[in-house]
Amino acid sequence: MRRRNTTIAIRCTEEESRRVHELAKRHGLKLNDFVMRCALGKKIVVANGIDEIVRQQKAIGRNLNQIATLANMDRLTARHSQKNVSARKLTEYTWADAQSNNERKD
Repeated sequence: MRRRNTTIAIRCTEEESRRVHELAKRHGLKLNDFVMRCALGKKIVVANGIDEIVRQQKAIGRNLNQIATLANMDRLTARHSQKNVSARKLTEYTWADAQSNNERKD
């Protein structure tokens, strides 16, 4: 495991400090990680909407689990089959949307 054990102190104005903190927060990074990525020229990627995609994926997983349980109990009906198709389409859509967002950032 890599440990950062060296400190680099820099001086800046209050305004510069506020802006750097704001940018780190906007990118969802700790101040240290944000500054290191900027200083070392690493690409900073922001994945907007990822929380919503995760929420939807969890809901899809719950639905699929319910369908699997019903199928294993031989209680699967046409209504449940339609849920399965809808869940699969939603999964494909969210996956394509996430890939599209990543390609635009590259």
